[in-house]
Amino acid sequence: MQIEDMPCFFLGANAPKGYFSRFDQLFAAAPEGKCYLLKGGPGTGKSTVLKKTAAVLGERGLSTELILCSADPDSLDAVMTFDGKFVMADATLPHSAEPKYPGVYETTVSLSDFWDGEKLFEHSEKVIKLFDENRRLHEEARRYISAAANIFEEATKLGSECIDPEKVSKTAARICLREFGKKVCRKGTEKQRFLSAVTGEGICFLDKTVEKLCDKVYAVEDECGAASRIFMNTVRKKAIEYGLDIIVCKCPVFPLEKTEHIIIPKLRLGFVTKNKRHDSKILPYRTIHFSRFADDKKYRKHKFRIRFALRLGASLIDKASECMKEAKEVHDELEKIYIKAMDFSKVDEKLEEIIGKI
Repeated sequence: MQIEDMPCFFLGANAPKGYFSRFDQLFAAAPEGKCYLLKGGPGTGKSTVLKKTAAVLGERGLSTELILCSADPDSLDAVMTFDGKFVMADATLPHSAEPKYPGVYETTVSLSDFWDGEKLFEHSEKVIKLFDENRRLHEEARRYISAAANIFEEATKLGSECIDPEKVSKTAARICLREFGKKVCRKGTEKQRFLSAVTGEGICFLDKTVEKLCDKVYAVEDECGAASRIFMNTVRKKAIEYGLDIIVCKCPVFPLEKTEHIIIPKLRLGFVTKNKRHDSKILPYRTIHFSRFADDKKYRKHKFRIRFALRLGASLIDKASECMKEAKEVHDELEKIYIKAMDFSKVDEKLEEIIGKI
């Protein structure tokens, strides 16, 4: 498998209450498993090491998933095999991690061992200033996302007043009955991921991952999120009841409350939420529209308030993206300083040592 053919997800995202991380999903000690935790500053080669490791895993025929950095989707935060037996992750802030089973499961790899501290110290004042500015911009972005969440939630409440929730749930249940086959004598399991995140280039939706993992996709077209939330919750519950292992993809703006997409790898089946915030080229097997569940009279009453809330929420997300774009520029300046202080030949030697143990 080539690295470009590997499915990609996010495991952390800027959210209303700060950076929301599900990196705990990576650090589950699998039998005979191995986890490498990379430590080091910006520009120390963590993402490059991860990309090279992913390429090796692909060459060896191991089914592999990539975890992208939501601050910079061109960079990697982690790489892991689908069976969870090999994990390598960037374990620095904002998704820092320490070993639970040091040496037995996790091995910490400190890339800071390969930098020249004196060279870095020469730029200490600038480095401190840049780190502080980067944090400030991310905090500002989160405040905009928090404000957007309040506005989007208002749109969802208004939309909920217009729909028949029982009809939504029954529609989802009928599709599950048709697609899932026979129940098995076990409960299914779920992985949690993000398929979208607020980035410096706007909302990034990893629709290619859906195309790689699914042959059939049901899309729920719902701008305000009222019907899709009920639909996805029903699908999730039914899939677990039927003993299916699923990937549940949460909304980065509502990371605890809202499931946006569900992938069932064994069936190569997907369920996605479709709206203006998820710019997707996916050609669904079937699209289920919000209007199917809505009372026209009630919707006309709330239509303009819903549209206003969605426009306002979208503009706040745009402001958050602007902050994150500035933060990325600051991060790039930090990388330039650290790159000049690094001995990457030693990083490569360490990588060869790790690869030899896979």
